[in-house]
Amino acid sequence: MIDSLMLVDDEDLFHLVFEDSCSLLDIALSLKSLKSSDEAAALFKKWHTDPQDRPECVFVDLNIIGSSFDGIELIRKINFEYGNHVVIGIISSSNEPEEQAKAVQAGAQFWIIKSDDIEPRLEEFKKDYEGYRKRTNPFKIYRS
Repeated sequence: MIDSLMLVDDEDLFHLVFEDSCSLLDIALSLKSLKSSDEAAALFKKWHTDPQDRPECVFVDLNIIGSSFDGIELIRKINFEYGNHVVIGIISSSNEPEEQAKAVQAGAQFWIIKSDDIEPRLEEFKKDYEGYRKRTNPFKIYRS
């Protein structure tokens, strides 16, 4: 089980779908949902010096409308500017190999193809989670 999880996504409906799926699959003890990469970056900047309440795992949408930067840039900031060492990946409806390559360069550990029926992918991710935490799993794309 994941102690704490964060979702950064601009879609209200997907927040509900994701939260319900995580609850049904007993994935996380706590879940924080944010709508902006700016808000997430500010929190990680704070957590760089005071890691209390920092999530263990972060799911980031690729395109976050209303934010200063996209999900790949947020992952890059979290990994290389703030050095927060969390399990982190993209959750997006996009399946573009070019974007996936950029995500890997930014330090993403996984890519989950977003849909209304996200449970099977989250269940598979849950089985692989320990390997991501230990940094032994290679980058993986979760599809239907």
